[in-house]
Amino acid sequence: MSTLEGGVAGLCMSSGMSAITYAIQTLCEAGDNIVSVSTLYGGTYNLFAHTLPRQGIEVRFFDYDKPESLLDLIDDKTKLIFGESIGNPLGNILDIKKSVSWLMARACLW
Repeated sequence: MSTLEGGVAGLCMSSGMSAITYAIQTLCEAGDNIVSVSTLYGGTYNLFAHTLPRQGIEVRFFDYDKPESLLDLIDDKTKLIFGESIGNPLGNILDIKKSVSWLMARACLW
């Protein structure tokens, strides 16, 4: 997989939740924040709303139907933006293209 993606190595996790947790704990430390869509799989929501804050990582939620609202939640301590392409349990569709265009317009992506 890493070769297909042009990478140098890969890491296999036992579940999606372990992959999400590992990625966030690798990129973030106490005092940082992440911005996430509010409609999430229950395990992910629990991680974001309860576990990460106990580790000093703030999670700020935005409405998937209003991607421009995430712009006001980003600051110098924001390490990542999280979204599920198809939200669980609602089956809502996050408009990733629109979200990225809002971020690029505000020079949040480099």
